[in-house]
Amino acid sequence: MLSYWEKDALCAQDVIIIGGGLLGLSTALSVKEKSPRARICVLERGVFPAGASTRNAGFACFAKACEMLSDIKIQGESEAAKLASQRVQGLKLLRSRISDSAMEYEELGGHELIMDHENEVSDADLKMLNELLHPYFEQNIFSVQNKKIAEFGFKGVKQLIYNPLEGQLHSGKLISALWRLINALGIRVITGAEVKRIEENANMVEVFVHHAQMNEEIRFTAGQVGICTNALSANLMDPSIKITPARGQVLVTKEMRGLPLKGCFHFDEGYYYFRNHENRIILGGGRNLDFETEQTTEMDYNPKIQAELDRVLREIVLPGTKVEIDQRWSGIMGFSENKMPIVQKIGGRRAVGFTCNGMGVSLATLTGEKLADLLTAKA
Repeated sequence: MLSYWEKDALCAQDVIIIGGGLLGLSTALSVKEKSPRARICVLERGVFPAGASTRNAGFACFAKACEMLSDIKIQGESEAAKLASQRVQGLKLLRSRISDSAMEYEELGGHELIMDHENEVSDADLKMLNELLHPYFEQNIFSVQNKKIAEFGFKGVKQLIYNPLEGQLHSGKLISALWRLINALGIRVITGAEVKRIEENANMVEVFVHHAQMNEEIRFTAGQVGICTNALSANLMDPSIKITPARGQVLVTKEMRGLPLKGCFHFDEGYYYFRNHENRIILGGGRNLDFETEQTTEMDYNPKIQAELDRVLREIVLPGTKVEIDQRWSGIMGFSENKMPIVQKIGGRRAVGFTCNGMGVSLATLTGEKLADLLTAKA
């Protein structure tokens, strides 16, 4: 049972954010900026963020040519361009909040690989994409730079499309920097706090958290609640909001001398991605090999996909190089039906924010700003 002190001082909040990943922390910071006197608490089910915030590959990207061409078929030209612009805007907001050095942000460019068995992206398509994005960036984003294929030593690649504005960062150091900022502003983050249910009435929202040590529920109360749980807590959201979980498999090599690769790399419409981190390669993706199995919230390995990542690493990325794997892991992403972010009210005192679709790093800060607007709006 809780003590009087705990109930009196710790359980009543003005705003509760459920989910302590990039979006949840960003939302809490934005709420504090808009309402400096607000008592804000972030409830996170894991010891570390349970989704993909610290279990990704550390990409800070906004546009890949083949993926944009695919998205245009779903969203239309204007929406696809708008989404790319929002991603860049989100990155700018993040970099205004956290210094590049604190999160090891580097703008080393993005490279999209077109494989031998694929059709090349035509000059006409690249011209169309550049014209579509020019109002937002005032420069051409995509260019063909096939000479880089030999420089990087890739095998089985016939075209390389370069985007100079793509970046990469250290996901763990980004979360650490956000924690320091959160703590400095008096926002409390409670980890190991799995929310079981939410009840809303005219006066407040009740948030019930399982207390494992005492084997009972803790009742938190707040005036407003923001739900930032990605695909991990569908039971807390409105049934009309459809977010499909998508597990991402990742590996990292041991250090290698003379690594020729610098920057972010993608192929197969972004389903495979790799980058350098110092003298290591981080490689992930491949869920299109087994969509059904990877639509899960279980943190586990998929042997079929991990084996394919090994092959890609040794035959395409670093052919002829002795490579040792240091570590493997997985993280849970979420995808909306149209790949657009979601920010909406689901009650008088509850709102949902969802931003991932594989681009959480780019979109979290901007989406958190919009969600904070809903949570601090005057009735």
